[in-house]
Amino acid sequence: MVASRKTGKWRLLKVIAMVLRFYSCLFALLAGLFMTGVSSLLLLNDAKNFKLDMLPFWKGESALYGMLVLGLLGIAAALLGLVKKVKPLLVLYTVIVFALMIYGFFLSPVYRFSGAPEAKSVAWVAVAALIAVVGAFMQYREARRV
Repeated sequence: MVASRKTGKWRLLKVIAMVLRFYSCLFALLAGLFMTGVSSLLLLNDAKNFKLDMLPFWKGESALYGMLVLGLLGIAAALLGLVKKVKPLLVLYTVIVFALMIYGFFLSPVYRFSGAPEAKSVAWVAVAALIAVVGAFMQYREARRV
């Protein structure tokens, strides 16, 4: 009786770890597609009137190329994470995205929220990125045998 409870508990944890890993792949894919799409559109239209204050290290056109590279890296990390290849890439990507969000939106002296609704939305996206980081680390969880 005790062994079956323990087995059921481990199965539930295994399912949760699998869902978190899939979520981190989905998050990386969506973030990558979004960054690739936005940067591609702005680069192809030769836009000069964009403002990306939340990106701490890049300004001007280099911000677009940085977003393009990050977007393509996110797509690659998600696809390779789904097939369980190059595991560190998914972890690295989700950590980079989370760190850029925290610094760019909350710690940067340059970026300012336009109001409480925007701050709340960004906070929820940051929580989603944190969950993606946890899910990316779940691929390193050892399988336990009962």
